[in-house]
Amino acid sequence: MYYKASLTDYNEIVQMKNEVKDRITKEKLMIWLNDYPNDELIYDDIKKGNGRILVEEGNIISYASLHLASEEYLVNTFSDVKTYSFSRLMTKTTHLGQGAASKLIKYMLEEVKTKATSMSLIVDDCNKKALALYTKIGFKFEGYIKLEYGTFSCYTYYYNLDYTNNINYDLAKLASLKYQLFVSKLYKTKDRILGVYMKDLRIYAKKLDVSYFNNIKYNTIETKLLGSILLNKLSKEELKKEILKLLEVTDTWAITDSISQNVKQVAKNREYFLPFIEELITSNKEFYVRTGLIILLTQYKNETFYGKIYKLIDKVKINTYYVNMAIAWLLNSMSFIDDNVFTYVEKLNEDIKKMFYQKHRDSLRERNKL
Repeated sequence: MYYKASLTDYNEIVQMKNEVKDRITKEKLMIWLNDYPNDELIYDDIKKGNGRILVEEGNIISYASLHLASEEYLVNTFSDVKTYSFSRLMTKTTHLGQGAASKLIKYMLEEVKTKATSMSLIVDDCNKKALALYTKIGFKFEGYIKLEYGTFSCYTYYYNLDYTNNINYDLAKLASLKYQLFVSKLYKTKDRILGVYMKDLRIYAKKLDVSYFNNIKYNTIETKLLGSILLNKLSKEELKKEILKLLEVTDTWAITDSISQNVKQVAKNREYFLPFIEELITSNKEFYVRTGLIILLTQYKNETFYGKIYKLIDKVKINTYYVNMAIAWLLNSMSFIDDNVFTYVEKLNEDIKKMFYQKHRDSLRERNKL
């Protein structure tokens, strides 16, 4: 039978936990290290009402802690921020290979299905038996996550595998742990990062059409990057709407700069888009402003617009790193055509001036190599 654990079960659960830890040590399985899980953690599980047990003939044969994933992990550990999770799954040695863990998991899945869209967990790749069990039940690989106590694979069981879940499931199969760890430091985002290379995202994007924008829920950095790549397929009217939808959920330069690289319609309709760019630049929202500036950098490579670009820069009212850097890059690109840039930059703040001259020196070095 399946029950919520009570404090009267505490000693029996701790005894089973110690038995399992001894078994893990003998098997030389590198999990549950550094006194994890300790007795206090089991006690807290039960006290919070999270402990779940499987009982047979009056004895506890399997245990786990069932909880909202956000109670134990960072909010971006899984794609579904409202997912449930279980931890500290253990089975009594005398009942190994008899389906006890599988039964307990299925009971937990049944318990939360009316209040959750998914169940997620992390697992160490060395735990082959657990991986096989979770996969057999229906959990799907969702990429990797680096936590303070190690790097783990993420698996999720979806009650209804919708459009976004299917996209993330496909992308997880393309993910690279090495790349995920690299861009996690670079992007500085709160978003879940799967770790898919841009070249692979571009190849995957070729399978998609503009219906993506009506069906997707932007819940990973990759779903947002895909959205930015697909902007090129939109009409100029739809483009503005979808850029704004993306920016509403953007907290990193990686998305703004990808947007700016994938709006070739702007270069064909420069006058039409100038009011929209002004709207972005005067919004006083950091990543909206940066997007407008980088679109000017990538899509307005025509000196006939330089006068208007100076006026647009004058309208920038916020002083942040990513905005200042965008202004410096934009002015540097203009400086090789328009000498007025050097006079103009002197009236800007010191941070922009430093960034501009550093970027200009770097550009000169690169040109001298050619």
